[in-house]
Amino acid sequence: MILVTKFFRLIAAAFYRIAYKFHHKFCLRPQPQLRIPVVIVGSYLAGGAGKTPFTIWLAKYFQEQGKKIAILCHNAAWDEFLLLKRELQLDLAQNLHTTLQSNTQPIMHEISVLATKNRYATAKEIQDKFDIAICDDGFEDTRFTGAIRFCLDWQEPPTSWTRLLPSGPFRSLKQDHNENGIIHLDCFNANTPDIHFFIESITNFTPGNPLTAEIICGLGAPKRFIEDVYAFGNRFGIAIQNSITRPDHDRHFSQIIESELSKDKDIIISQKDACRLPQALLTHPKLHVTIQKMTITNRTMGIIHRVTNKQTTQPH
Repeated sequence: MILVTKFFRLIAAAFYRIAYKFHHKFCLRPQPQLRIPVVIVGSYLAGGAGKTPFTIWLAKYFQEQGKKIAILCHNAAWDEFLLLKRELQLDLAQNLHTTLQSNTQPIMHEISVLATKNRYATAKEIQDKFDIAICDDGFEDTRFTGAIRFCLDWQEPPTSWTRLLPSGPFRSLKQDHNENGIIHLDCFNANTPDIHFFIESITNFTPGNPLTAEIICGLGAPKRFIEDVYAFGNRFGIAIQNSITRPDHDRHFSQIIESELSKDKDIIISQKDACRLPQALLTHPKLHVTIQKMTITNRTMGIIHRVTNKQTTQPH
């Protein structure tokens, strides 16, 4: 049975590869470079690489430089759109509160989050209104000529079509891209990753107080999230009973959570998954949301500053 499943996945991966090549040849031809810098945050992985948290970090980084920023995400990724809006609006609210407390002028610059089916067309349409456009994903969109492309790597880029969807976790191969135009950021090196993602805390939980819970997640890389929760739990005394995985961008996620909470279970979910839930569920005392943080090495900061500052300071 396993061999049969693997065989059909390979056939599906071959069809995916043909469709991918056809789509790029006829629909994603390189277009004229836009007048504003475009930064693309992507990955060879189909999901779960940490693109949205890094996009949020970049938006704040450019905001500190006084830039007017447009963040473009695909409208199918509605939960990522909500996460971007919530995280950035929260940050702006905290900025304003701090400013009012200190009686100084607010240092706030506009950040707009736009959901679209066509990132290039939208970027072209709004290029006179912003200083920079950041694409949350869009790594495969070859219409963006001259864009800064960050690739978040969790393993070496694939070179064989047998590792493509649904046979593997990847959307494209290394040879599909101009490697000279990609800035690779290592997220998987155990000792010195360029970006380190980790769970800082969990809501409705005080370290030292015993907690037994199950994990429910609808992410592109559920295994990594589950491992991170287990690691956090081992440090702070959380016993994990079970884990339930759902599809990425699952529109039935709210019903699943409500059903499990009705069984009087404590449930741990991600910040992205929390965006799918109504306020009534978010305030439930047995729902625990992981708060993810990331650290960036000084070397990586230098790379980001060098490649982005070169383009964003040029007149357009």
